[in-house]
Amino acid sequence: MTQLPSRTTAHFSMRRNEGTTNARLVGRLAFIALGIGGCATGSAEISSYGGPDAIADGSVATPDASLALPDGNSMPGEHEGSAVDEDAVVASDALRTTDSSDAGSSGDVAVKPAVPYTGARQSNVVIGNVFLTEPGAIAFVSNDQAGFLMRVGWSGTPSTAAPDGSINKLRFAQNGANISFDWTRTGNAIAARLSADKATAFALTLLPSWPSFKTTYAATSDGAVGTGATAQGQTVTWTLKASQSPAQGSGAGSVAFALTANTPVRIVAGFDGLLPFASVDGAIDQADRAYAARRVSASGAWGDFAGAIADNMNNTRLYSSATHRVAHTVSRTFNNNNPDYPVFFCWDSFFTGLLASLEDPETGRDTVRGILSFQTPEGLVPNYGGWNSAGSTSTDRSQPPVGAMAVWKMHQRWPDMAFLAEVYPKLVTWHDWWPKARDGNKNGLLEWGTTTGSFQNAQYETGWDDNVEYAGGAMVGNNMNVDAVDLSSLWAMDAEYLTAIATALGKTSDAARFQADHDKMAALINNLLWNDQLGMYCSRPWSPVNGNVFFTRLTPMNFYPLIAGVPDATRAAAVLKVMTSAKFWGGGADGGGVNGDLILPTVAYDDPVWPGQTYWHGTIWGPVNYLVFQGVKRYATPEVRAEYARRSVSLFMLNWTQRGTCGENFLSTTGYVGGNPHYTWGALLNLIGIEAAADADANGAPVAGKGFTNDFQLVNVPFGGELYDIQVSGGAATVSGPK
Repeated sequence: MTQLPSRTTAHFSMRRNEGTTNARLVGRLAFIALGIGGCATGSAEISSYGGPDAIADGSVATPDASLALPDGNSMPGEHEGSAVDEDAVVASDALRTTDSSDAGSSGDVAVKPAVPYTGARQSNVVIGNVFLTEPGAIAFVSNDQAGFLMRVGWSGTPSTAAPDGSINKLRFAQNGANISFDWTRTGNAIAARLSADKATAFALTLLPSWPSFKTTYAATSDGAVGTGATAQGQTVTWTLKASQSPAQGSGAGSVAFALTANTPVRIVAGFDGLLPFASVDGAIDQADRAYAARRVSASGAWGDFAGAIADNMNNTRLYSSATHRVAHTVSRTFNNNNPDYPVFFCWDSFFTGLLASLEDPETGRDTVRGILSFQTPEGLVPNYGGWNSAGSTSTDRSQPPVGAMAVWKMHQRWPDMAFLAEVYPKLVTWHDWWPKARDGNKNGLLEWGTTTGSFQNAQYETGWDDNVEYAGGAMVGNNMNVDAVDLSSLWAMDAEYLTAIATALGKTSDAARFQADHDKMAALINNLLWNDQLGMYCSRPWSPVNGNVFFTRLTPMNFYPLIAGVPDATRAAAVLKVMTSAKFWGGGADGGGVNGDLILPTVAYDDPVWPGQTYWHGTIWGPVNYLVFQGVKRYATPEVRAEYARRSVSLFMLNWTQRGTCGENFLSTTGYVGGNPHYTWGALLNLIGIEAAADADANGAPVAGKGFTNDFQLVNVPFGGELYDIQVSGGAATVSGPK
């Protein structure tokens, strides 16, 4: 076996708290981080695998008797035809850490780590399309005291936009002409190039911005000037100048132009340091080239599915003059009454922060901070917080505990120990809240609930607002009277990721405690929620319903034990057999499915509510596919993993390439968006594709996937604070870098 080059190994080992982790915990961390077989990183290749408890020397520790986990010898060579992969376990040598003094011992040249983008706020000035109801406008905010808003135009679909405002490309049609407006940030101002393919009248509209800012505008001979009166009685001046004199009709609220076909107008606007017009084109073109060279993107058979993530995330950042925070919203259309309070939904915001971490980790972290700011003293992270007002928060219920997973994966992209330490106590308090508040029958398994006693509010807590998984359940006090297979599995997963975070922070006793939480819950799930007759994990009512011990109406929730590594190889094979059957796998691995490539509707294809395709009744949702994929990585063959990823990406790209939409959900009849057309977590389907091509191991290093049937490329994918390229060809991926 060939080891990783020493410089690369040392680079990642420096990001861990060395000397504090026992071998068993290291193996666990690697197993949750990595389910991909095969690795090629530069010239180094890792191709040998141990079990989930693999120690650094490649041996396999004996699993706990109470928790049957797959190991390298039991993964099913004996399960002929199974989708379970005997190699879908950790590459043991990738766990080895090297003291930083070894860096360069093989003659490697040190590579300067990549620097993440700075986000929309620089020098306490925010510039970008960060006003809730104006995606096609540019906002300028100075010291959180004065704001100005210039509406340009909007096509209805996200445009190319760099996280730091270095390049932004607006494209839209108006009055029969195709308008382009390219702009770049230049300090506390912008430089822009406006053009049209036909002669047309066009106007930039100057608008009031956030309610707390007092702003006026006045026309000038070459543009406009804005004045902001601060609460402290000071004045902030904003200036707009154009290379072409404004047309008749300009006034205090607009700057109009009579555009000539293919004749650009140069515009500069901002607080200070406005560029001369002669420098505008050069600044824009240079910024465009720089972002193109740095941008995360994909090409080949799957299209630019990585760039689609960036475009969606970089157009959903909003500023609040109340909190002074720039953070992502799930969608600009969910609350448009108060620009200071874009809603933070719970699991939605964690997933959005994760997606943002590809290019804009700073704003992704602030998005996580945003939802955590609404945490109650008891530890509940609410279903939503700040919906149109500061006090509009659902303190009666939470949502699926995906926070530790999102935070750890964000850390693996762009490590930030200070952020880990900052949010860790909140994640721990949330983790500990669940068994206190959501174990009504005191058997150790968890149930969904709400302090209102409303069954519908408990449904909201599941994250699947109108799911059929709990049809037939009822409220007993604050909880459903059903032991929840999905919640119990997600809590076990949460414990695993908290183990990783605690270990990175050097909190070894915490790490051991969370590992014990995982093991205990996994044993309970295996002992109480396995339906041997159905060959599936099922939710279980506290008392039999019509003689039935389990709820047997199948949804992807039944696959969630895979996520937390609960099943042994035999049970995993049974679960995967159902998942890849005609019930959930369009076309069906058995050849009996429907609807081609479409996989994982939220009810089985043969469920009676499936034809309705209403909300969680048979539609396909990015967060569900993404979560289940975490289990698929742990157990499935490379071929199943790659096909799962291809189908997920294909579903997203059908809508993105044809309609420029990033769906809240997708119809499993046609594949087209069935809910909100611009909702951040739809892009999780594409993150599946990235993780299939290369995922991070326990140290944050990229490990390549295999099993692919198409060739494609990814560039500038971050791992451990470095950028890597991934080439998928001949069925396998090769990772090169860091750059």
